[in-house]
Amino acid sequence: MDSPNPVVRRLRPVTWLPFITWAALFLMQLISPDRAWSWLLVGLGTVILFSYLWARSLCYRVSGQRCTLGTWVVTGDRLLERFTLTNDGWLPVLSARVRDHSAVPGYQVDRVETAGSGARREWTSTGMCQRRGVFRLGPWDLEMNDPVGLFQVTQHYPATTTILVYPRASFLPHLELPRGRAPGRSVSSERSAVDSMLVGGVRQYEQGDPLRRVHWPATAHHEKLMVREFDREPSGDLWLIVDLDVGVQAGHDAEATQEYAVILAASLAARYARQGERRAIGLLTSGRAPVLLPPLRGEAQVWRILQALAEAEPAPGTSLNALLKQAGASLGS
Repeated sequence: MDSPNPVVRRLRPVTWLPFITWAALFLMQLISPDRAWSWLLVGLGTVILFSYLWARSLCYRVSGQRCTLGTWVVTGDRLLERFTLTNDGWLPVLSARVRDHSAVPGYQVDRVETAGSGARREWTSTGMCQRRGVFRLGPWDLEMNDPVGLFQVTQHYPATTTILVYPRASFLPHLELPRGRAPGRSVSSERSAVDSMLVGGVRQYEQGDPLRRVHWPATAHHEKLMVREFDREPSGDLWLIVDLDVGVQAGHDAEATQEYAVILAASLAARYARQGERRAIGLLTSGRAPVLLPPLRGEAQVWRILQALAEAEPAPGTSLNALLKQAGASLGS
């Protein structure tokens, strides 16, 4: 919603021609008095005064408001805003044009509305969030004219709202990552013969299995005794590393390589959090504002990663090799 920044109201003539004409008629009346000049002076003066009073009512008796519907959006979602035009005056608003100066790519809310005497007009503006990132909504202007078109009223609303558009996580095919810290590409698939803190899965009960290992919910589901199996070693941390060195990027806009890298990182973070993966997830990025998020578990960590990815922008500088060397201690290498 708009912050309490003061609204800047301005009333100005569209053209000075009517005033110049009135002054010329007044001068003619002084030089060569005539009833025709008098009638023209009165008629034109009445029109100017009527237009000014109407415009003044628009300037000080009409107000606008905008508010954003929803607290966060994801790329591809619709951005919703509610606009309100309130007329507290006794003269109607024949044409009120909204001119928006937001910085959201592809989002346009320019519109023309009317409002009767003492009326309140509301409408909702929608737009597609085409890109991830941090964007500005506002400022915006409300432009109105009197019926004759002699005066223009502009109300400038300087308040702005910052919105964060998160990258959209996509569905990924099955990807089995190596477990633990043992050397080689993966560790043994054998399960531990003793209890540990990490449950690796369940299997059917075999003679000699201790009853304390029985997994009762799985037993009820399969209608036969099922026991827990334990990992032989703890799972290693999962690091998502995004190279945002501008020198290695290609493509433009949504087809740029950095956008695919961000989508992939967001998808991996969301996938392993959704599947209850026991690994802590960390993030390392280069770019305009390098980010290093230490590995943590839980849904909150996924949102931290998504926010960092939403704000990530490529920039010249650190190469991937140099980035890995600098963060070697943090990565556990």
